[in-house]
Amino acid sequence: MEFIGSLCLILVATALGGHISARLNLPAVVGELLMGILLGPALLNWVQPNNFIHFFSEIGVIILMFIAGLESDLSLLRSCLRSLLTSKQDPYKGYSNHDFTGI
Repeated sequence: MEFIGSLCLILVATALGGHISARLNLPAVVGELLMGILLGPALLNWVQPNNFIHFFSEIGVIILMFIAGLESDLSLLRSCLRSLLTSKQDPYKGYSNHDFTGI
């Protein structure tokens, strides 16, 4: 029963955090992340990471990726991919190795 309570707390808190964040003209994900920090071990420690939370977070990522696929514009993706494949330019031209490695 403790797991269901944790899940309900997470869902309500992230919905509230997303709503508040959107009202402040910030992306909803910012408020959701802040709620995770607030409720997790970093601050209040009301929700501890465990297998149950990990399992549902994996399901959440899968649903997020599915929704991103639903909202994708396939014709725009095709045109970008076509221009990338037919381009003769070297995408790394002008960059040295330390630009990518931070050395």
